[in-house]
Amino acid sequence: MINVGLIGFGRYGKKYYSHINQNNKFRIIKILRKNKKNSKVFTNNVEKFFQIKNIDLYIIASPTYSHFRYLNLAMKKNKNIIVEKPLVKTKEEFIKFKKNLIQYKKIILINHTDLYFKSFLELKNKIIEIGKIKEIKLSYGKKDRYFLKNIKEITDLPFYEWLSHPLAIINFLFKQIKFKIEVKENQINKNKFLIQKLKIFFISDQIKIKLYFSNNYKQKKRNLRINGALGSLTYRGYNKKNKFILTKKNQEINFGFKNENSIENLLNNFIDKFYVNKFIDDRKIICKTMHQLFDISKNIK
Repeated sequence: MINVGLIGFGRYGKKYYSHINQNNKFRIIKILRKNKKNSKVFTNNVEKFFQIKNIDLYIIASPTYSHFRYLNLAMKKNKNIIVEKPLVKTKEEFIKFKKNLIQYKKIILINHTDLYFKSFLELKNKIIEIGKIKEIKLSYGKKDRYFLKNIKEITDLPFYEWLSHPLAIINFLFKQIKFKIEVKENQINKNKFLIQKLKIFFISDQIKIKLYFSNNYKQKKRNLRINGALGSLTYRGYNKKNKFILTKKNQEINFGFKNENSIENLLNNFIDKFYVNKFIDDRKIICKTMHQLFDISKNIK
């Protein structure tokens, strides 16, 4: 049994809580939240929460600004960690944390949602079938007025919370490639709503990638298309039936595993790593993704 200390009980904290309760490999010992409820499982006392000895895994699902504090407290206890994206709020926090992140001997996973679909491994294996890659396009974003309320700095804008997903995909598919990043931004204030549109170009000698982002798409977008000389691969994250498509000679072939849930897959991925002495997690992808996120931030007004 893996004993869990859950940090945060908002939208994502509740999702973790639900999936943990459905998985007989996990047990919640205590939940740290801002407002204490009349229940033995909840506490708002940070010091006492981190003094609990029998916790194997901390899951950090609190707001991004609090991640740095909780990550450091969890590391001092030498525990395994799952953290919601993005890893930390500022570049200064990341610089301070990066050395510890790389050297840490326990499991650290960040919920780069898409990567925990088993189908993504299959997509990566199928790239060879479409021949030499000509172009890659990613479109991510949705209409969301939540971020308008408390925008005080760049890292309060929607791109900072959402771009971790497509950046993680790029780093998952092309681990060995270094990219130069160029950003074109357009911001419009419309009816007191900040509309943000980004075009991000990843340029290297080996491959070119275009990433489009907006917080004002009429329909939610979580799309990837890889065009090759012999065909194309498509991922549509919000399409429950046909997420993964291989197109060759004008014929579409659906592939992948149906009814996958990212948090469930993430927890199962953790289980696989927890019960072996040697493991490989995604901290290299975490580092590259954070570096790219800060590079993009430099180009945002």
